[in-house]
Amino acid sequence: MRLFPPMNPPINHWQDQRVWIIGATRGIGAALARELASCGAQLQLSGRQCQPLDDWLDQQSPSQRQRIRISRLDIRDEMAIRRDAEALMEYWGSIDLVIVAAGIYDGQSAAHLDLDHLPLLADTLATNLMGPYRVAAALLPLLRQQGRGHLAFISSVAGYNGLPQALAYAPSKAALNNLCEGLYLELRPQRIAITRICPGFVATDMTASVGIRMPALMQPHEAARAIRKGLEHGDFEIHFPHHFTYGLKFLQWLPRRLYFRLLNWAISRG
Repeated sequence: MRLFPPMNPPINHWQDQRVWIIGATRGIGAALARELASCGAQLQLSGRQCQPLDDWLDQQSPSQRQRIRISRLDIRDEMAIRRDAEALMEYWGSIDLVIVAAGIYDGQSAAHLDLDHLPLLADTLATNLMGPYRVAAALLPLLRQQGRGHLAFISSVAGYNGLPQALAYAPSKAALNNLCEGLYLELRPQRIAITRICPGFVATDMTASVGIRMPALMQPHEAARAIRKGLEHGDFEIHFPHHFTYGLKFLQWLPRRLYFRLLNWAISRG
């Protein structure tokens, strides 16, 4: 029994739900595509590289293939997002849910924070933060026109607090977390739902390059299942695994003097 009502309309069934996943080539996005396909959703799967998606789709049954479309899309390309959104709306007639899973990781450190590395930092922000802005700008007029809709953004628990060796990635996710709250407050009266998804460590190509100890590491299919359940519950924020993420949320409330000491202690143990 829930203590409070859901913050978003719960998704009671996935059969024939029209879902667009941006960043579906690898990692959590790819696992979500498989999870929602198994539940009967109609899918548009977009990413910078289509070959992994094409290979997976070739293994599906003919009836399943009819429910899935694939498109090459770079989330940094504003015109391409707008073009695909309009084409998808024309093809489907309506869009129920857009999940933005595209993201990159850059282990930016203070030691390398110089002019030579600024283009890499700019690419991280262009993908992780400006990408969601571009998607929202392209989709919101269409969702307002149809009178409803749902935008879900995969952020990260790295956006909860400042972290060393993540001076591009963590700020981009912190800004995305803030953006989701602002969008929710403005769009809820317009029947447009907003979901913020904050995973802990998930075993993907991206986290393989992190080079630090990753507690409570989850597999992509576990993350996809947690996201699906959170959407079904109508959650605004979906975070997992709870035994890890609630600890990080607690750290948000601590005085910075204590937070810095605890974080340095945890890093020294790793």
